[in-house]
Amino acid sequence: MFVVDCGWPTESYDDEQPSISKSQASKSARENPRDALSSVNWGRVDFILVSNYEQMTLLPYITEYTDFTGPVYSTEPTKVYGRCVLEEGLQIIDSNQYAASNIGSTSSMQPTGDVNERNLGDGSWKTHILPYTQQDIDAAMEKVHDVRLNEIITPVPFVQVFARSSGYCIGGANWTVEYKNHRTAFISTSAFATCLHPQEWDGSILEKAQAIVFCDAVDPAEAENHELRPIPPNVQVSQRINQLCSTAISTLKKRSRVMLIGNPYGKTQDILQVVAENIISLNLPLPQFIFVSPVAERTLQYGNIMGEWLCAAKQAMLYLPEYPFVDKDLRQKGHLHFVKSLSDLAAKNIPQGIWFVVVSPQDTATIEHFIRQWQQDAKQCSSTDMASGTGTANFSVLMHDDDVARAQRIVNRISASNEVAFVPVSQRLTWHAIEECLTSASYVQHVVVPSYIYSRLPASLSSKLDLKLLEYSYLQATVIDLDIDRHLPLSIQKEVALRLKRDGKQHAVVSGRLVLGPGEIRLESIDSSSSDGVSDGNESKPEVKLAAPNREPFASVTAGDTHCDLSNWPPEKLANELNDLGLNASVVIDGLQTNPKENRLVRIVLPSGAATIRMHGGWSVDCTSVNAQWAVLDSLRQVLGSN
Repeated sequence: MFVVDCGWPTESYDDEQPSISKSQASKSARENPRDALSSVNWGRVDFILVSNYEQMTLLPYITEYTDFTGPVYSTEPTKVYGRCVLEEGLQIIDSNQYAASNIGSTSSMQPTGDVNERNLGDGSWKTHILPYTQQDIDAAMEKVHDVRLNEIITPVPFVQVFARSSGYCIGGANWTVEYKNHRTAFISTSAFATCLHPQEWDGSILEKAQAIVFCDAVDPAEAENHELRPIPPNVQVSQRINQLCSTAISTLKKRSRVMLIGNPYGKTQDILQVVAENIISLNLPLPQFIFVSPVAERTLQYGNIMGEWLCAAKQAMLYLPEYPFVDKDLRQKGHLHFVKSLSDLAAKNIPQGIWFVVVSPQDTATIEHFIRQWQQDAKQCSSTDMASGTGTANFSVLMHDDDVARAQRIVNRISASNEVAFVPVSQRLTWHAIEECLTSASYVQHVVVPSYIYSRLPASLSSKLDLKLLEYSYLQATVIDLDIDRHLPLSIQKEVALRLKRDGKQHAVVSGRLVLGPGEIRLESIDSSSSDGVSDGNESKPEVKLAAPNREPFASVTAGDTHCDLSNWPPEKLANELNDLGLNASVVIDGLQTNPKENRLVRIVLPSGAATIRMHGGWSVDCTSVNAQWAVLDSLRQVLGSN
């Protein structure tokens, strides 16, 4: 059992939700996240796959306050940016509380959500809106394992997992989980647009996938409200960003101020790039770019560091004497500033005049502070000040968030709705894009989509593409019959079975050897002429005893009754075959053997243990754990079946 993604809205659970669609309300229900997590038996979850940094919101709570003890897998950028997202959520709440108590504003500046002391587990601590602390974030990140794109991992025996680029953000990935040659692709937040900075969408995730689960997509109701038409993704995204940037540049031309409400990563970096390049090309005065965020300095630096995770155009710039993003040049010119909070802004000596301020959507206190301050400056600004360039009468507020419900709540909270230019830049897949994906997936048999997408797909799609289409809703289970045998067959030799039947035994301790056959593992007696492989309970050292509590399991494996004799293979060939299956295999030297033909062993290292394969002088496999034993045996079965 495994879990894909663990994201959750970070707004207050008690906020009003005006003009929100029914499907959106079901997706972003505001009950306490612990109520939703309690529906999962975390003790049975073997591992967690995280697709991007937006899907980490509840990870610290899961790893530190549930029964989950397994590994977590994500790409390196997802882990790095995910930490920033989690820390920003906590630190913004703390800074808003400080601003509300020390700057002395009205009640509208008070932070939203529950900021009381809560009891969680054995201790009592301040959880704010998010049910964890900074210490929990640090502990959770220690449990996250970095995975490269296209790298095959084996989190549990018989299960192989690999990731492909989703095109949504730096390090964004979609996951394929393969079990017994059956592939299930999990399409998380993805984007077809190639005009932004992340690495492009990798459509090979759909190849040979028998089941596809779409985890995220644009709500059609939101697309209709904001006129998002089924036009090419690059055209749509470029038009939206250019519309935002045109508004910003028009305001800056008037020597006025601009506030961009957006997180200091993702699309915000592309908008900053376009605005700065246009200002320079138009020979306009360069404004002061100010990021109010506790993590902005780190997130912008990561964009220049993680070049291999960028799009092809950005990667090409790594070999030129310039940076992929403009923020490095702005900093060198003294026009880029980072402040962690409002209190930090007061201590900074930033030149007054034309400002381009970037604030996180969660930081409502900072947003309201700037708007009130700028409205007050506009009232006090005289025509003389404007003529001399020392005053600013107008300002613009830009929003690009494609979460329409959250954007609407922000607009309702602030008192400058006339100055807000809300242009949602949506990268996520639409139902048209999902239909396009399915037409290119030739092996797919089952497709699972959210309910709000299911209702928009053509009714004839299932029969047209010869697949079974299913839907799922918030906190509702959907069962898929994959039509495959989930168990590994184990055949018992006829002599062993007859002996058990003759003695009238239903249970017995059996010693023998496991023989790999095509598509099965067969249990044979060691010496059928003497004991028929049945133990009377007095054997001192059975050759196979999987339940031995304090001894290392041991299995002797032969290639009998197969069309491939592994004993004639060189160890290097077997190691290469096992590596192709996702195992970590290498050839080592056995110091106890003097014969050069018999002293080379194949060593396999797994998360659950290790195994050593001796191929000459008696073909055998020694394993240090039961899980390692079954993982190696299954891989050997696949080698035998493919050669």
